[in-house]
Amino acid sequence: MIVKEFHLDILATEKVAFSFNPFSVYKVNSKKITNPEYKGLKIPPETYILYAPEIVEISSHPHIVGKELDRKCERVGEYCAKAILSLWNINPKSTLIYDVLRAGPGYKIREGFQKLNLHLPRIKIRPRYKKPSYRQHDAYADQLEIIYKDFSNLPSHQEIIVIKPDTEASGGTSKIAIETLIREAQKKKSKIKEIICTGYISVPSLDVLQSLAEKYNFQCKVLAWGNLTALYSNRYDMPLYGLDEAAWREKGIIRKIGGVVPAEVLLDYLLVYPPGADQPGDWSARQSYLDTGKAIQPGENRSHLEHSLSFLRSLYQFSRQQPWFCRWHKEIFLKEINKLQSCLEK
Repeated sequence: MIVKEFHLDILATEKVAFSFNPFSVYKVNSKKITNPEYKGLKIPPETYILYAPEIVEISSHPHIVGKELDRKCERVGEYCAKAILSLWNINPKSTLIYDVLRAGPGYKIREGFQKLNLHLPRIKIRPRYKKPSYRQHDAYADQLEIIYKDFSNLPSHQEIIVIKPDTEASGGTSKIAIETLIREAQKKKSKIKEIICTGYISVPSLDVLQSLAEKYNFQCKVLAWGNLTALYSNRYDMPLYGLDEAAWREKGIIRKIGGVVPAEVLLDYLLVYPPGADQPGDWSARQSYLDTGKAIQPGENRSHLEHSLSFLRSLYQFSRQQPWFCRWHKEIFLKEINKLQSCLEK
């Protein structure tokens, strides 16, 4: 019923042979994506989904913040590193991490490679929306500005593989980050050969990433956390499935949306995930600390918890009126709302 109601694509993936316990990797077959909302979108041929229990927990429970989030991301970061090394023949000597501040380092990909004794150099950039951007991402590049960058570790006269951990919602931040990277590489007479994107990634953002790859002649490869997400009308919230709360609140429109997820992975989500919830949440605010480029700051955990509580309450009141809403949906919502309240009290 849920698959049909929200047009979830559960048959567009195939498990790859090297999957390890406790994580699995699935290849996405774009030709099998049937959701009409995604018709005509460009999707990188090398698009994969990484499943791990920790990803389901992080995606379904916005009350997970701070050190608890760090611990789970450190494990997933190691899974990511192992998956990337198994999927693609990368040369560590010509590979670096591209940290898009402030969110990127929270994915712990660099630490994952370090656990495998691979100490990859990193470059940094910090794009920022000129206007407050919580739950509202403008698609236009002129709404973004770069307030910090450090490309000192970018080598000269080389073909380079870039691993870019970040949240890909609308793709706007990636556009400015990747185009800046291309220009910096040209200055050093280097060539960006591949960009491997990992983290929470929406289906619409794949079109932006692949278009950039075609324009600047690099290979775009994707390892998405848990699923390829749907995207709210505000181009910010990234649910697995559910109702677009922003479209309802702002325009009174009931919009059902769903992403791409392997069938067996969906089963893990169904009994814990509040439908319509933003899986990454305010990713930078959930972390213990934030690298701004110029300083290390504490994460804004309380702000994230307050925003998540208000959002889930609104989403619950809207969703509970719908015919597909079940008793177990109510239990999921109320349990997470209570967790958020408890975390705020502490």
